[in-house]
Order: sequence, then C-alpha cells, then structure tokens
Amino acid sequence: MNYYSFHIGDYRRDTAHLTPIEHYIYRTLIDWYFLNETPIPKDTQVVMRRLSLGSDMAPNLENVLNDFFVLDENGWNHGRIDNEIREYRNKAEVNRVNGKLGGRPKKPKKTQTVNERLANDNPTENESKPNQEPLTNNQQPIKDIPFDDFYSIYPKKLKKADAEKVWRKIDYKTKLVIMDDVKNRLLNHSGWSDKNFIPNPQAYLNGRRWEDEITKIGSAPVLLESERKYKALN
Repeated sequence: MNYYSFHIGDYRRDTAHLTPIEHYIYRTLIDWYFLNETPIPKDTQVVMRRLSLGSDMAPNLENVLNDFFVLDENGWNHGRIDNEIREYRNKAEVNRVNGKLGGRPKKPKKTQTVNERLANDNPTENESKPNQEPLTNNQQPIKDIPFDDFYSIYPKKLKKADAEKVWRKIDYKTKLVIMDDVKNRLLNHSGWSDKNFIPNPQAYLNGRRWEDEITKIGSAPVLLESERKYKALN
C-alpha cells in the first residue's frame, strides 16, 4: 500500500508516553508495515539495520514493539494495520473483477410498490421532524464505551490489539465499573504506584481484576464508587 489514513488525535493519545526516538521508530515501522503489507520481522537485528538504529537504541525498539505489536510465528503483528490491509485487498479484488466485466455493474432501477409510494407520500415522524435525534426500536439510544477511552487512562500500554478483542466482548454496565476501577486504583492502590506490579491491559480484563479488593495507600480497603454504580444499574 502506498497510502493510508493517519488520525493525528488517535496517534497523539496512544503515544503520549513515547520518547522522540520511539516516535521515529513507531512511525517508521508503520510505514514499513503498510508498504510491504506484511508483519515486522521477528529478528530485531534486521529491524534495527533497516531503521538505522544503533545498539544503544535496542531498548527503545523493544518498548515500541511490546506496546503496539503482537508477536507470533509470522513476526510482529499490528491489529489495526492488518484490518486496513485486508480491506484494501478486498477492494482491489472487487475493482479487478469489475474491470474484467467492463466496469462497475449498473444498479437496476427499482420499481416502487404501492406501499412504498404511500410511504413516500406520508413521511414518518422522524422524517417530518428532521431535527429530532433518531431512536432505536425500544426508544433507547445504544450505549457503549470505546476501547480507546479505556486504553487512554490505563497506565500500562501493552498488547493493545489483544486487549481490544477482550473489551469488545464486555457489556456496557461492566465497562462503566471498569473505568471507575482504573481511576480509583490510580488514586488509591499502593501496588499501582509501581508499573512493574500493574498487569497488562489484556490480563486485567481477562482476569476480571476490577473485582479485586482495592487497598488504599497506607490504610484498609476502600469502598469503590464503581461498586455503588454497579448495584444501582442492576
């Protein structure tokens, strides 16, 4: 791929903890990944040579790889980039097939039924009130909390793609509890004052660690605001 979208806000939010050299490493790895449409090689010496990095920068490369990529037998993978490459290839294949057929097929003209003509003559309530917000069938808006909201406040940036897969399976009420739990642990939990004792986000979500007792720094366990919210919601 010779082109990809770059969302500045998302990037700045996810990379605020990086040093200048780590910014260079991450951006260069992104370009390399898109250009070759393949994962970053497992051999870090090859990667360092490709990025013109000195041996003293090996820890910086390791930090970036561990923060944003997932290692498997094929190399270092990046979930979002893999999705964009997949969509790009699917579109390219559709265009290739349409090209053989002489271009995009023309859409057949739709013949309106009697009911459809009557519906057009009598607009629905939402159509007659264009400024009113659309509602779902049960008159309740669909609620969710984006994964990036959680990841932006979680103090340990590691295996983001794996953590996002787990987040998508969690219901909205539990996500509210999780968000409050992370904030409370950052303020109150003596164990979270040292990043070495903070689980990576995937382990935190998989292990339902928000249910663990919180010990306030220098005192006994504290009652979470999230516990009260969860009881109220249920």
